[in-house]
Amino acid sequence: MKSNIAYQTDQLARYFTSNRVTWEQFYESERAIIGQLRPDRQQRILDIGCGCGGLGLALRDRFGVEHYTGVEINPLAVEAGRVMNPAAEILCGDILDLGRGVLRGNSYDVVFSLSCVDWNVRFSDMLAAAWGLVAPGGSLVATFRLAIGDGCDDMEKSYQYINCDGRLEGERAAYVVLNARDLIRTLESFNPASIRAVGYWGSPSATAVTPFEKLCFAAFSIQKRADDDTAAPRLELDLPPDVKDSIGSGLAK
Repeated sequence: MKSNIAYQTDQLARYFTSNRVTWEQFYESERAIIGQLRPDRQQRILDIGCGCGGLGLALRDRFGVEHYTGVEINPLAVEAGRVMNPAAEILCGDILDLGRGVLRGNSYDVVFSLSCVDWNVRFSDMLAAAWGLVAPGGSLVATFRLAIGDGCDDMEKSYQYINCDGRLEGERAAYVVLNARDLIRTLESFNPASIRAVGYWGSPSATAVTPFEKLCFAAFSIQKRADDDTAAPRLELDLPPDVKDSIGSGLAK
């Protein structure tokens, strides 16, 4: 089985020290989903693929969040993040390893994975690991690239250069694209209390090499059931009509 790539580039630290550190710098879809959750100072937050931990700063300033833990595989980004936000706990490593190690037995009110799980070759394992760290009644907030037809998780065919200057050079990351219906069915298999999504059609990143000319970029909030929750699951999809039509019946109505 392939391992996730332990990126060594300095490009991540370069980008995330000045981008995605304030609330306004996050995508509208992300702000809409997070705004619905309204995390507060009592909640424990885990941010998988945190870069330099900018989300922790944005949540602190917007919602007063105090308990923020970030996980980042790139050591240079971790070093920069610890300087930027010394009050945060920022761990260096692969969540698949940390989940079996220092994070084993932990749970969080909100687990974030923004532009992370679909940047890794072990997408399914990453998604399951993130879900496993959500406390009962808590939520997983994640972003995904969606297509109506076949997706692609082959890094030989769909990848992105990690280059904040917009050049097609440097280390490569997986650029995973998911069939929208398949993703919903996967999320349904978690037996969540609710699934919410906000998304829109757009062009792939300028540094991506992928067979797709357009993608639906979507932010999701998947709520885990509380221990005594037996209610029917809820689904709210603010996605383009053709994407919703492709999802079809079942929970996704």
